[in-house]
This record gives sequence, C-alpha cells and structure tokens, in this order.
Amino acid sequence: MEFIASEFDDSNSGTDAERDVWDRLKRCFGPADVGVAYYRFPIIDEHNEDLDREADFLLLHKDYGLIVIECKGYRIEHLDRIEGATWILQNMGQDRAAPYSQARDQGFRVRSQMMRETELMDDQGQCSVVLTPIVALPNITRDEWEAHGFADLPSSPRVLCQDDLTPQSLRERLADVLGETELSVDEYLSARAVLSGGQAISGERGPILADAATKAAHYEQIEKGLQTLDEKQERIGLEIPDGPQQIRGIAGSGKTVLIARKAAAMHAKHPDWTIAVTFYTRSLYETIRSHVRRFYADFGGDDPDWGRLEVLHGWGGKREHGIYYKIAQQAGLTPKTYDEAKAAFGDRDDVFAACCEEVLEDGNIQQEFDAILIDEAQDMQPAFYQMCYAALTEPKRLIWAYDEAQNLTSLQAPSPKNVFGTDENGDPRVDLRGTYQGGIQKSRIMRKSYRTPREVLMVAHVLGMGLKSADGPVQAITTQKGWEDIGYEVLDGDFRTPGDPVRITRPPEYSPHPLQDEPEAAPFLGFMSFEGKEAELEYVAERIKGDIERQGLAPEEVMVIPFGGYDTGRSAGEFIADQLAADGIDANLVWNGDRSVFKEDGKVTISRIRRAKGNEAASVYLVNAERIARADWRDSRVQARNAAFVGVTRSRAWCEITGTGADLPLFDELSSLIESVNQPDPVVEFPAPNPHDLEKEIASDDSMATTLEQFE
Repeated sequence: MEFIASEFDDSNSGTDAERDVWDRLKRCFGPADVGVAYYRFPIIDEHNEDLDREADFLLLHKDYGLIVIECKGYRIEHLDRIEGATWILQNMGQDRAAPYSQARDQGFRVRSQMMRETELMDDQGQCSVVLTPIVALPNITRDEWEAHGFADLPSSPRVLCQDDLTPQSLRERLADVLGETELSVDEYLSARAVLSGGQAISGERGPILADAATKAAHYEQIEKGLQTLDEKQERIGLEIPDGPQQIRGIAGSGKTVLIARKAAAMHAKHPDWTIAVTFYTRSLYETIRSHVRRFYADFGGDDPDWGRLEVLHGWGGKREHGIYYKIAQQAGLTPKTYDEAKAAFGDRDDVFAACCEEVLEDGNIQQEFDAILIDEAQDMQPAFYQMCYAALTEPKRLIWAYDEAQNLTSLQAPSPKNVFGTDENGDPRVDLRGTYQGGIQKSRIMRKSYRTPREVLMVAHVLGMGLKSADGPVQAITTQKGWEDIGYEVLDGDFRTPGDPVRITRPPEYSPHPLQDEPEAAPFLGFMSFEGKEAELEYVAERIKGDIERQGLAPEEVMVIPFGGYDTGRSAGEFIADQLAADGIDANLVWNGDRSVFKEDGKVTISRIRRAKGNEAASVYLVNAERIARADWRDSRVQARNAAFVGVTRSRAWCEITGTGADLPLFDELSSLIESVNQPDPVVEFPAPNPHDLEKEIASDDSMATTLEQFE
C-alpha cells in the first residue's frame, strides 16, 4: 500500500485526530495490500461551494474499491443529536456539521473523473469502482456511540470509532460495511491512473494504427506511458511544503510536469493563494499552461483562475509580463526590457541578473506571492532566486526544479548557501537539510529519466561532456558518486587515476522509457555523414517525409535543429523547409514566429538550439553536426558540446545526427559512441578525466542562456 500526504497544517484544530487516523491506517495496510492512501487529496467542485477542497483521507484498494474518510476529532459530549445528514453539535466552535455528506460528495466528485475511463464503465453505464463514504471518530468509542443511540438511527452513517481503528478491527469493520467492491487488475490500474495524473488515457485517443510497427503506433505507447506518474513523481507533485523546496533531477525526469502538478494542487486546495509558475524558455508558456490545466481538471476543476495562478516568463516584456516585470513594478521600479538592460548594464554578460540585483538593491519588494515555482532553475542566477524569495509571504514557499547535468558548465545544483547566502551567524539563510513536519522532504532528487530512451541519454551525456573526444573532455563528472547521482552504474574504474579506463552503463530501472522493452521500435539513435551539405539536407528532408507519410507521425512531432550560428542555422533550416514544401509538407520556422509559440499543428518544427531548449518531439534531426567540432578555443568547445547535449535530449524516442565533412575526429567519435550504446546492454568506456585539466571558469555567466546564445 502506498501512502501519500500532500500537506500538514497545524492551524487545523482537527490535525491531531487526523494524524492519529493516518498512523492507524498505515499500521492496518501493509506492503501486501494493492492500493494507495492519500492524506488531504485535492478535490474541486466549482458547482458546490460548500464542498471542502480536500478529502481528509482517500483510499483506493483493489479489494475495497474507493473509500473516502472524513475525520472528526469530536468527543461524545460534543454530539447533541443527529438529524438526517446533519450532526447537531454542542460546546464547539460550530453548531452543526454534515461529515458523512461531505465524504459522500467528495467521493462522487472523484468517481466522476473515473467515469471518463472506458475501462471502468460497464454496458449499462455503471462505474465498476464502488464508493464507500465513512466518518472516522478516533476520540469516541464504539460503546459510547451505541449507548447514545446513534447506531440505531434510520440514517445512521458508517463510522469508524476509536476501537475500530486497530489493524484487525479495521479490516473486520470494512468487511462488514462493504459489498462487492473488488476490482480486477485492469480496473484497479485504470482507477489508479486517474488519481495519479494519467486520467482518461484509454478513452480519449483514437485507435492504434493497423500497422503496429510504425513510429506513430510506437509513439502512441509513449504518450500513454508518459502520462501516468510513478509513485515518487506523484508524491512530489502533491506535496505542499511548509517552506522552500528544491527538486533536482536528470533530463527527462518529469520536473516540468511535477512543477505544474504541484501548482495545480496548491491552487485546488488554496484558491485564495497568489501563485506563480516561472521558467526560462519563453516558448514553454503553452506547455506549462496545458499541464496545469490538465492537472487542475484531474482534481475536478474546469479551468484555473489564471489571475490567482499565473504562468509567467522569468523576464517578461511589455506584451507578456514576466515575474521580474511584476516584482519590479510592485517594488516601485520601472522594469527594463532586454534592450534597456543592455544599454544600462552593457559591461556585463549577465544583464538579467543585473536587473534582478537592481530590484533587490533599489526596490521596495512587496510580499505579494504565497508560492513561486521555478522551472529550468539551472538557467537562473542567484539574484533571480533572491528576488523571488523576497517577494514571498511566510513561510517562503519557493520551489525550484534544477536539471542536473543540463548545463555542462555547472554539472550539479548550487548549494543554497551559494544561492541565498548566510546570516550574521554564518548559517545558510535557506536550509534544505531534513524534512518539514509530516515528512515532506526539503530537497528531492530524481534519477529516473522517462522521456528519453537510455541509449539516447547516454550518448547525450558522453558526447556533451566530450568524454571520448580526441581533444579531451570539456567538462566531466569525475566521481563515481556523481555518476550514480544521475542514475548511472560504474562497472569498472574508480576515477582516482586519470587516464585509466572507466566503463559506465545506465540500469534499465533508471530509464523506464515506454519503448525500452520494444526492440522493434529501435534503433533510437543514428548518425550519417556526407561529403556535401546539399546531400545532407536532402537526406534529412527525405527522412522527415518518411516519418510523416510512411511512419504516420504528425508533422508537429518532428523537430529539426540545425547547429551553427544565426546565418548557418537559418540557411540549413530554410533549405529543409523548401524541400518539404515541394512534397506538400509545411514547416514552422520558429525564428519567424511568435516567441511564445514553439509547435504548430500540422507543421514540422525547425528551430535553432536556443529556442528548442525545454521543448521536445518524437523524432529529432540534428543537422550541421560538424559545427560541434569547429571550435578552436575552450569556451567554444564547451558551448558547442552543451548545444549537442541539449539537442539530443529533445528526443522522446528517435534522434538522428547528420553532418558534412571528411575525416573529422568528431564523426569517428559519434559513430563509435552510437555503436556502443545500440546494444542490448549498452556500455560506454572512456578515460577517467583529470579534474585539474578541466576548465574551472568557463565564463562569467554560467547560465544556459549565454552558453547557447554565443554558440557559433
């Protein structure tokens, strides 16, 4: 049995009783039970304003169905009488309550979400998940309840009294009150998916294509598989910490999804809070909005109140305000546009950080937000974190998701001490050690990568760090623990002797991609080189045509990323677009459109690397790979390898790299690397890097923004 608690609030007078019941439920149901129990699960019914926006306890059990428990800390002397559904109270802060009706209505609302799953509906339109509402009274004994005649009432509610909450008694009591509640394995999994955030998967998609070997059919499996959160993701996504929280994880571990789910859960339970979700890549606007909207619907809502739950770019501008823009205005300063910032702080590379520092130093920052959630936190600098932290009310719910090894100039998340500084005693202003009350961890680490097949991810890391480069690595993880922290296993080598061979692999459990056990979907990664640029680009255009016309992929699920500077990238992208147009296939040249829009339905996406960051597609083509090798000074090598890493990790399934030129060591490196991972048990070998040979200070700005913007 899984147990997931979303929030602990000591201001609630019934908290002690709830925790007592929660502990008793944990003792009753063990690892052998197939089920999940939630403490304070968010529920929305916008047509019933009296409905409490969270269920005290929500249980889904394969044997017992759906159980909603409303917990009351009443003592017997608090109950005067029960009239129908209304409990008349005395010597309490309230004079009446309807706990059984509350549990029933909450259960109906949750089950209505399950009724969208065809797997859970029979031919008569009945849902196979049986609902049982119950009231828990941990401070009233069964004898007291019966002695006052409450058990004999015509409308006597189902209750769990104090002596019903032992493990044996609770199971006996459930057996007494429940009817035919057992679910089949498929029914349980479908109902479980609804609660975990993968609702209505089977009922909203069209039929799988007849040819199950096509990329389109395989990709449908990916979309279904990636919608259902695992236990750890679900737990993190529902947690509302009582202060700051850091989420560290590898590329593809679902951090953007978790940030969106957490924001939706906060908004569902606390509609009066002012919440902001912010991010670096401007084209993520609609992606994050759609995630938030979907998860808010999971909890029963129609559409979030976007005035209370704002999705804001980190910087923003006059047309679409960002969080910097809003905080600066509220602090009494005039926000700067990019051009104004360059004019004011032109002597600095990190002009956005300078803008945030100006707000911190010269503004009167108002505490206007109850929670701020930062995605792509690896691209933000300390001044941005500090500005957001200052704009929060107590207890300072700043939650940031940091993509470890996403930015190869900074392979691990910076410590809170480096970001927020120390107080007068030298202690960190933000301490992420330990847990909040109720066991919610202050720092979370996610090692599993769901989005990208493991061989693709392995190539991304090794290629991006240059570990097999003839010129040596540009940056590297140089300890066994560092590799283990991002989900690898070191098979041989201990990194203590530079130059000695190291062999690494990525265990399947850390790359649970939906197609990982589908050999007919492979290979996921390929490389081709050409003597001339025109031949390379014509080949890519023909491969894209095959993806769409023969493999059945939607055009918007194909992405092309041309490496190189502005002119080089545009030229390659426009050539491919012209080739596709000749075959009746439309392309979206991202640099020509709205900066807040990345994909367009019915069009192949063609984007330079900077705009592609944060986005993804089923099939990704990386062209102009020779540009990765044409860097004769260290900063360019780092930037080029960074771009390669980001490009490869945009793939949700298939990635093909192409380049033009002869006898390039990079092409030998790519061919060897791809061959080593396209095996049933992929292993990569490289010389242990010497930490002293790696560049310590790559640039004054270690953000991905500068890294990718300068890549030529």
